[in-house]
Amino acid sequence: MSLAADSAAARRRQRVRDTQAWRARQKRGAVVLPVEADEEAFDLMARLGLLAPGRETDRRAVADALGKLLRLGLAALRRELNSKFR
Repeated sequence: MSLAADSAAARRRQRVRDTQAWRARQKRGAVVLPVEADEEAFDLMARLGLLAPGRETDRRAVADALGKLLRLGLAALRRELNSKFR
């Protein structure tokens, strides 16, 4: 197989994975949105141990840490709302 054919096959496989991920998100009602993280968000991720030192430029690590930070924040808001309305 030539380099061009290998490259085309790799692109097709990636497209299949992307489509599967999109369908799974759509099925659970989730969306992917761009998010801007500022110094405060990075500080919180570091202080909570969500982002390892030296990983600040690793987009995947930052995305994972932001997701965890969002879930922690939502859980805290749910607890607060539940305690206020009991």
